[in-house]
Amino acid sequence: MTPEHFIFIPTIFLLGLLTGALLTSRRAAGLPVLLTLGIALGTFALTHLTNLPFGARAVHIALGGLPLFDQSPSFSANEVLARLELFSEQGRAVYQFATYTGDVIFPLSLLAFFLALAHFAAKQLQPAAWLRTLYALPLVWFAADMVENAMIYILIAGLPTPPAALAAVLGPVTTFKLALLPASVLVPLLVLGLSHLRSARVKA
Repeated sequence: MTPEHFIFIPTIFLLGLLTGALLTSRRAAGLPVLLTLGIALGTFALTHLTNLPFGARAVHIALGGLPLFDQSPSFSANEVLARLELFSEQGRAVYQFATYTGDVIFPLSLLAFFLALAHFAAKQLQPAAWLRTLYALPLVWFAADMVENAMIYILIAGLPTPPAALAAVLGPVTTFKLALLPASVLVPLLVLGLSHLRSARVKA
C-alpha cells in the first residue's frame, strides 16, 4: 500500500460518517449516497489491497516499488521517458494492463458515489444550476482520469520512441485530475453543510 492510501482510506471513512450525519433527517433520499460509498470502499479494497493482477498492489510490485505517474507526476517529456525506461518490461506490461482494468473499475465506483452525493446536495439548494455544476466536477474528473490512462497506455505502447508531445502534457493532466478529485467531494459537502446550517437557523 502506498502512503497516499493511508490518507485516502480514513478520508473516505470520515466522509461516510459526515455524510451519514448530514443525511440523518433525510434517510431515504440519502440512501443512494451511502450505498455508493460502500461500493466505492469495497472496490478500493478489491483493487488496492488484494493481489489481483490488475490492482494497484500488483502494479506497485511489478514496478519494483517505483511510483506511478499519478503518485508522483512528471512535467517534462524527458523525465516521463526516463521513468518509463526505468520500469522493467514486465512492470510496463502490468501497468499498461491496469490502465484499462483496475484503474477504470475503481474510478467508476468513485464516480457513482460522487454523482449520488452531488445529486443529493443539489436537491437541497436551488436553482437547478447547482445540479449541473455539481455533476460537472466528478464527470470532468473521471474524463481526465481516463485521458491520463489512455496517455500512459499509448506512451508504454510507443516505446522505445513514445510521442514526446504526449509525454510533455502527462504531468499537467495528472495534476488537473488530482485537483478535481477533492473538489468533487468537498463542494457537495460544503453545499450540504450550508443547507444544514440554514435549516438549523430556520428551526431556531
